[in-house]
Amino acid sequence: MDTIGRLVRNGEPVATAVVLTADGLAATAAHVLASHQAAQWTFEPIAAPGFSLPVDCSLSSNSATDVALIHVREADDWNPMTLTSHTSATPGDPVHLRGFAASRDYDSGVGHYVGTTAQNGQAWVKVSCQHAQPGMSGAPVLLTGTGSVIGIVSARLNSGRWNRDTVLLAPAEQLVALAPERLRLAAPVRRFAAGTLRLSWLRGDSLELILESDDFTVSLGRNAHNLVYLPDHRDSRFHGHLTLSGTTLTYQHLGSHPAFLAGATRQLKLAKGDSCPVADKDRLTVASGTMLVEFSAPDLFDPNANVTPEAPE
Repeated sequence: MDTIGRLVRNGEPVATAVVLTADGLAATAAHVLASHQAAQWTFEPIAAPGFSLPVDCSLSSNSATDVALIHVREADDWNPMTLTSHTSATPGDPVHLRGFAASRDYDSGVGHYVGTTAQNGQAWVKVSCQHAQPGMSGAPVLLTGTGSVIGIVSARLNSGRWNRDTVLLAPAEQLVALAPERLRLAAPVRRFAAGTLRLSWLRGDSLELILESDDFTVSLGRNAHNLVYLPDHRDSRFHGHLTLSGTTLTYQHLGSHPAFLAGATRQLKLAKGDSCPVADKDRLTVASGTMLVEFSAPDLFDPNANVTPEAPE
């Protein structure tokens, strides 16, 4: 069962929660529950649309640190999230969050760890991320490559306040403080699954490899500053940019002639400046040629990846 889901109050989705123990103990932001404990609350796992579980919101909470514990009932097959100290991260380390956004059934985003700050006598974890949306209060923020939660979303600072796109987290330590007999911090285990990107020309019946890399930020064209320089006159009209956002590969067409994307289930025409997501084995075509895009995106967390071996003493 997916341990991240949205909290629904009297039939209206309002926030996110994350399950932390095998028997359904979960966490969210305290301000989500404030003055609404008597409401009818349910939990809907993100990966199980239409599946709704009753929630007991009478457990411990702390409004000063903006953390609250709840109990998600009637399920016993949780694979709970691991809590780890934010001190496991260093400034610049990648993080990602998963949760419910008010305008979507599910959303996720990537960013990086910034540090800590203090407000009203309380410590908060700071991460930089443009993807936190209303409805993500209580969403877990994970240290990328570990599957470990360093905190839950409390607030986002926007253009009307300082530090735009800074997200403030209630640190995992504050969750442990609510139930030290049931929750604990664990050391993060770093497990990554690398991704690869392959670009090839389709020349009649032949396939000509032009790039194989784990770098997904790729500019293509005849300018010498492009990552992939295309000196062949047949490719002179091919000018674009590939980039990975989260686990989604996106192509932006920059050439003066239109490009065409051919996928398994769609055909798109792209004018100069247009962008679109690209799937594995999609084909991009302009008047000068066709490029086959093949990739396996790097997993933000792959529980099946091998643990990075430690260096010998």
